[in-house]
Amino acid sequence: MNKVQAKESFVMGKVLIVGGGIIGLSLAYELAARGKTVTIVEQGDWGGQASSAAAGMLAPLKEFQSVGPLLDLGMESLQSYPRWVEELQAIAGGDVQLSLEGLLTVALDEEEEEAFYNKYLWQKKAGHDVHWLQGKELQEVEPLLTDQAVAAIYSPGEGHINNRFLLRALVTACRKLGVDLRSGCVVSKLLHHAGCVEGVETSSGRIYADHTVICSGAWAGIMMQMLDVSIPVRPVRGQIAAVSSIGIPLRTVIFGSSGYLTPKKDGRIVIGATEDESGFQREVTLSGLAHVLQGALPYVPALHAAAFLEAWGGLRPATADGKPIMGEIPGLRCISLAGGHFRNGILLSVVTAKRMADWLETGNQERLMPFSPGRFLTDTAVPVPSKMG
Repeated sequence: MNKVQAKESFVMGKVLIVGGGIIGLSLAYELAARGKTVTIVEQGDWGGQASSAAAGMLAPLKEFQSVGPLLDLGMESLQSYPRWVEELQAIAGGDVQLSLEGLLTVALDEEEEEAFYNKYLWQKKAGHDVHWLQGKELQEVEPLLTDQAVAAIYSPGEGHINNRFLLRALVTACRKLGVDLRSGCVVSKLLHHAGCVEGVETSSGRIYADHTVICSGAWAGIMMQMLDVSIPVRPVRGQIAAVSSIGIPLRTVIFGSSGYLTPKKDGRIVIGATEDESGFQREVTLSGLAHVLQGALPYVPALHAAAFLEAWGGLRPATADGKPIMGEIPGLRCISLAGGHFRNGILLSVVTAKRMADWLETGNQERLMPFSPGRFLTDTAVPVPSKMG
């Protein structure tokens, strides 16, 4: 078989996705929309881990601290969101409540003001749509903002989405597009022979595929250990709360050094979040909840009267260098990884799905190189048992 035939065989083959969070579901949807045969397995419920425990923030200018590939990735995803959501809703029906109505990064003292102003300057110099607001300008954008606010960066193109509605829409669209969805399906082994991964052993039997993509979030490192590959992905717990927006018509996402507030169209204000090194423990703690609520109150005093609704926790997949991981595993064939998005899985889901799908179709890895798994591996060859697993 020549190289062209091999590529055609791969493109037309079956793709198996391990992990049914926002990254796995988005990739399954993108591939299925392109006419590919896709199976996706999830050990629990769809989006039941970090994806459903997120605030749905779409804020690359807030999240990323310098120009470079990561900020470029975030901006590309943000700009792709409106059309992607429009196409998704046309298939799945419903409204995922995309809102790109702006975001304020608020300074409450002179030290924060200086730090945020420096950030504003490099973002403005890089050509991004940001504005430096002070005094009455702040209340014009968000009337509920505390009068103790000194200044803020206003980024009118950023916003948020209802991540729970988004996950439901992705599951619905995947079903309609013919994706084989298997929840409650626990992977116990990666099947491989002579350096080629051929599928997985699961609680419901073996599943074979031409290519396997690991999208298992905080569990990605454990999955790689099945192949004696060390990829540094670890869980970081995020604890989040929600209060009722009744009587508190907050209209703008607010970020500060001690927390953030996200007004949802479903009557909630989502408040977050902690970053706890707690292993795989995702329970909400009393100290974590207190930290979240107390961190938000200084920005919107009206929250003191808000009715508390719920609190939850999720495990974010963090990497050693803070960048996501996308692409093939050096020394192995027919397997790749898409993960390590930490607290930006919702934001980066669209661009991750598109770039991974482009690579799976064409074999061109150029746009994945800044995020290659190979950056964590000292040797190009990965030790893999030669016998079938």
